[in-house]
Amino acid sequence: MIFGVVLAGPLRAGKPLVPARPWSALETRKATIGRIEVEDVDVFDLANPKENVWLGRLADRLHATTREVVIRRVLLFQAGDPVHARLIYETERLLRALPFLKDAHIEPVVQPDGTVVAKVRVREAWTTQVSAGFASVGGQRSMNFGVEEKNFLGLGKSVGFAVSRDQQRSTWGFDYLDPQFLGSRWVLGLQDQFLSDGAARSLALGRPFYALATPWSATLALAQKRTDLYLYDRGAQIFQAPFAQDAIQLAGAAAFRRSGDRVWRGGLLFNRQDTQYGSISRTGPAADPLQAPTLASRRLRGPALTLATEQDAFDTFQDFLGMDSPEDYNLAWNGTLNLGLYTPALGSSMTAPFFLAQGTQGWSSSPDELTLLTVNLSGRAPASGLQNGQMNLTLTQYAKVTPNQILAGFAAVDLGDRLDPEGLYYLGGDQGMRGYPDELHPGDARWLVSGEYRMLTGQRWWGIVRLGYDVFFDTGAIRQLNGQGWSRNYSDAGFGFRLGNLKSSIGRVILISLAVPLAREPYQARFQVTVGNTMRF
Repeated sequence: MIFGVVLAGPLRAGKPLVPARPWSALETRKATIGRIEVEDVDVFDLANPKENVWLGRLADRLHATTREVVIRRVLLFQAGDPVHARLIYETERLLRALPFLKDAHIEPVVQPDGTVVAKVRVREAWTTQVSAGFASVGGQRSMNFGVEEKNFLGLGKSVGFAVSRDQQRSTWGFDYLDPQFLGSRWVLGLQDQFLSDGAARSLALGRPFYALATPWSATLALAQKRTDLYLYDRGAQIFQAPFAQDAIQLAGAAAFRRSGDRVWRGGLLFNRQDTQYGSISRTGPAADPLQAPTLASRRLRGPALTLATEQDAFDTFQDFLGMDSPEDYNLAWNGTLNLGLYTPALGSSMTAPFFLAQGTQGWSSSPDELTLLTVNLSGRAPASGLQNGQMNLTLTQYAKVTPNQILAGFAAVDLGDRLDPEGLYYLGGDQGMRGYPDELHPGDARWLVSGEYRMLTGQRWWGIVRLGYDVFFDTGAIRQLNGQGWSRNYSDAGFGFRLGNLKSSIGRVILISLAVPLAREPYQARFQVTVGNTMRF
């Protein structure tokens, strides 16, 4: 039996816990963690009459409870350590990020001798995820279906199978993710896909910077793809060419400076990529103005220096992206810079400096609003000029009018220079224009703005699904190839249902949308219907 005082409320199923912050006071008092206890709350709270139904009881019996050792491996502190509040809250965030946990909170229980019991309280998520999607856009139909177990036998491993079909190809395959490979901090990921026109495989083994104080990281990533490259215009396939790509990346980095809650890291990486194209053939109408691109096979090999900085400035929000789940966002600026050189001395087909710069920033003045910015710059620069140069910027905004009414906005600008053929930009249904067919037009620059009014209702069925509605508007344009200039401004509007899966780890939302194009092309339908669980913002 534990004697003492619990300095927080209970973890209740159905309501993400918004914790007080008592650990800071205990750190000031120089308290010590005497013991760590793990308490696991099941998926359905059978003490709640609304969840104590046959479905909830059956689900709790079928669900594989996470093994305690899996939870303990995530902890950034041990019994006997002095209380460090930042590590406690960072551990909570790492636990909430696990795909098999719905929520997590660490409560202090002060003992008569002044030591503290750290009670790690986690709530299980439903981990057998069924993904399904269907879209009918401009006469094109696509579908996908997948089953994934995110906590195989309670070990925290993820095993999945998926099948899909769209205008490009049919695909089926398997994936496996082990975030605690052999009981360590190493992460192993495997994917094997069988395509109607080839295959795609990847393997990644790495020890990431899993926490702010992690001293070093290392990564090995392998990828292989054998398929056809398709180019589209007006939603129809125009060109086709065989495509093969093999890539290897080795990377390692170490923290070299720490100041408060900000860390700086530096390292080395090596890129090796072989890309080959076959002969291109026109498969679409000859009247289409799109011209065949130049396909130049290439070998890229070279090292790079890396620099990165990260600050622990996370805050927790709710109902912006998912439903009834805590959502952790970093409100500091964080960035990565890679500078390298592809060189013939290592087997490259060109001498070319290459670079990658990424930055993120978040802002919030209250729990009811949030702004997120991401910026990306990348490319390679042989003597002939910049190749595959890209600048990508996204801005996301959330604002709660009331606790259950949310205004959400998304803006993106993508600028490219001599893009690789497989990396051309498109504007269409898959790219956020919900009233238009996929791959409406290809290009090397585009912009897109979307806005939504979301209303979440209080209707929750069996504690599993929460009902919501939304009304949306999309607009955008693309700079087309072959000197055709910018396309017309396309716009669409629509409405739909948002069905929140309250037992998933992030409150995943199934979207059912009907969109009407406001600038309709002659060859497309008057409205488009999409069903799926892919969310952009």
